[in-house]
Amino acid sequence: MYAAARSKDSSLNASAAYDALAGNYDEQIRGDEWMRSALHRHYLRAFRPGMRVLDVACGTGTDALFLASHCIHVLAVDGSPAMVEQARKKVAAAGLTELVEARALAVADFCQLQDQFDGAISAFAGLNTADLRRFAEDAARLVHGRMVLHMLNHFSLWEWLGGVAHGSWRGPKRARTFRIGERHVPHTLYSPGEAYARYFAQSFRLRAAYSLGSLRPPHTVTRLPRPVVNTLEWIDVRAGALPGLRDSGRFFVLDLERRPT
Repeated sequence: MYAAARSKDSSLNASAAYDALAGNYDEQIRGDEWMRSALHRHYLRAFRPGMRVLDVACGTGTDALFLASHCIHVLAVDGSPAMVEQARKKVAAAGLTELVEARALAVADFCQLQDQFDGAISAFAGLNTADLRRFAEDAARLVHGRMVLHMLNHFSLWEWLGGVAHGSWRGPKRARTFRIGERHVPHTLYSPGEAYARYFAQSFRLRAAYSLGSLRPPHTVTRLPRPVVNTLEWIDVRAGALPGLRDSGRFFVLDLERRPT
């Protein structure tokens, strides 16, 4: 009971933080558009027109709009009502209301969902603020196809380089608190192998795991020439599944497929 209450409190805190950030969210993550483009290419390999996909922690609906533009039906959910409102506005402006439903719903409340989905996605750090075990249990009930999950990694090569340069490296982190919308939001960090083995292996088969951001520097690193950054990005999105790189990106991706029941 205590763990459930703590998870609920964390969810409410994250929702309030993103409510405050919603109006400016797209601009704040623009520096990682290269990463989102890589995810979009993956979505097109995983999902086909006519499918129904659950977008978990949908934010302002960027991924839902992309899927809908390829004739994929989407239920886009987020714990932040303000984020959902931004998503609804974007969906309406794009004329895609028949393909996208945006609903305010936190991961902790997925017990309310009784739908069935051909697949699911979650981009950026939405699942790092959720109870991952509870999400995996709900996903096994709701999703009968593939999931493409994009999460913060517990070790980042670029963070390690920065820590070494400043003499502040203390090893991989299992938890971090980020300041979001004037609130401090705890995030739980995983390695790709750990996340799969602990939470998803029972109900989902691992099709692929790879990193994003192991070689390509964060947009906050501005001292490298643009041609160097572009070259590192090109390698990054093609080599992220290699041993050594798979566990050292800022983010990792799990491509999961529901096991037969």
